[in-house]
Amino acid sequence: MPFLRRPATLPLGLDIGAEIVSIVSTEACDDGFAVRETRSLEIPRVDPAQLDLKVAETIGTIVRSLATNERRCVLAAPSGELVTRIFRVPPGMRRSEAHRAAALEAGTIVEWPLSERQVALDPIPGTSDDMLLSIARRSTIERLVAIARAGGLRPVAVDVPACAWRRAVPGVDAVLDCSSERAELVIFGSPLGLTHVFPPRLVDERIASHVRALFADARREGVADVQRIAILASRFRYETIEALLRDDGYAIAPVAVDGNEAPAWTFAFGLASWAVAARGFVSA
Repeated sequence: MPFLRRPATLPLGLDIGAEIVSIVSTEACDDGFAVRETRSLEIPRVDPAQLDLKVAETIGTIVRSLATNERRCVLAAPSGELVTRIFRVPPGMRRSEAHRAAALEAGTIVEWPLSERQVALDPIPGTSDDMLLSIARRSTIERLVAIARAGGLRPVAVDVPACAWRRAVPGVDAVLDCSSERAELVIFGSPLGLTHVFPPRLVDERIASHVRALFADARREGVADVQRIAILASRFRYETIEALLRDDGYAIAPVAVDGNEAPAWTFAFGLASWAVAARGFVSA
């Protein structure tokens, strides 16, 4: 008879949104990957100078309510503060040399000063010569890490948002997140896709128009031929956007995770699965 083994806890998924903080606790068992706990809590409106403190307090409130003792977490670099590229590794180049070459190439991609570049080079599953080059604003990453630590957590990795979305919502070609005042579209490609962040409070008609144009661009540029779309939004907003796009021939459905429709913790779930999926990521 096999010995009984306690399920292994995994790092928490921490989503620090513009309006809501979400945390997802998971575990890896012999029969797979399971969600243990989910929590979402609105961030109180405060003076901008007090925002980071209030976000940390919101995280702390959630952490104290969790049954798990796990305090490691995975968070994400904001899409607007992150640039990703495919980096081709020449045959025979050592990993240390590749990292130095990637750091030099980062300077040709972004105009941020050297002190502001957080650069990572990670393998892409299924490829031998291509790697994922990620460049994030160092000050932004350091701020998010500091907030998480102030809330009682210990960040162990910073994920690429598109990778987290792909794990959270498999089986679709694109995800449209309209859960806050700033909408975001992620088009999945191979090996890289496209991420577009819309201006705050853009009306749904304009969002749908931009989505059509971005899908056409992705198809023309060979990034992806989008057929299936998942939308994360309130029921009313979902129905509005679905009605605007349904005549374009796409298969559209609301985001559903672990039997829940459009949960606020969808993105945190994707981050929580970082440790059990071989995907590209930015290491903290």
